[in-house]
Amino acid sequence: MKRFIILICYIHAILFADTTISVDSLFSIGNRYFSIEKYDYALDAYLAILEQVEHPDLYYNIGNTYYRLGNLGQAIWAYEKGMQLSPLHKDLQYNLDFVNARVKDRIEVPKGILFIEIYRTIKRNIKIKDLLLWGGLTLLLAAFAALFKEFGILDVIFAFRAQVFLFIISALIHIIALDKYWEISDKNEGVIVSPIVNVRSAPIERDEKIIFRIHEGLKVDIAQSQPGWYEIVLLDGKKGWISHESLLRL
Repeated sequence: MKRFIILICYIHAILFADTTISVDSLFSIGNRYFSIEKYDYALDAYLAILEQVEHPDLYYNIGNTYYRLGNLGQAIWAYEKGMQLSPLHKDLQYNLDFVNARVKDRIEVPKGILFIEIYRTIKRNIKIKDLLLWGGLTLLLAAFAALFKEFGILDVIFAFRAQVFLFIISALIHIIALDKYWEISDKNEGVIVSPIVNVRSAPIERDEKIIFRIHEGLKVDIAQSQPGWYEIVLLDGKKGWISHESLLRL
């Protein structure tokens, strides 16, 4: 199927006197197929782009296509991948919430203390590079305050208070960035993409090893892996082994 899509791209390139298959051409072709409900063809075009470049809008389209094809797990995987690149992407977040509401085994995380929830929201919705940028800017402003104080441009007391305030803000921002970095470094997650998955007590294909079942779309932590198997952990603490083809890693 992918070869068929690439062939169409070559024809498109020739018609428009372009000697290369551009990402824009593939994206346009994928969008055209999506608009006429040829979702298999659209998906092939989008996945061909994914071999060259990652972009939140691309994952958004991939997620939409998977959903139209009835592949709930793959749709959630695509939206989650897009959110990793753009945490504030409203369309991605809306669609992710929409499809998550259809997950059979969805486990609701209990609400914590308001301050902690606010902190988690801030950390989740801001990229590390943005945090480092803001932290650096506050340090730069603190340095300017010190410089202005030396040249008498600012009142000494005001400049001192501004320096202290900016240093504190910068320290807090860098702490959040460090916390987010540790969280991302330790995070190893995946999404269940098979309709029904048998979770086993050991990485062995035996019926007596089945301890419970889960369904597609569920987001899980990956504790460890062996050839052909993942050990997963659910939010409620349950854990077990599933086959590799049942899960897409994030």
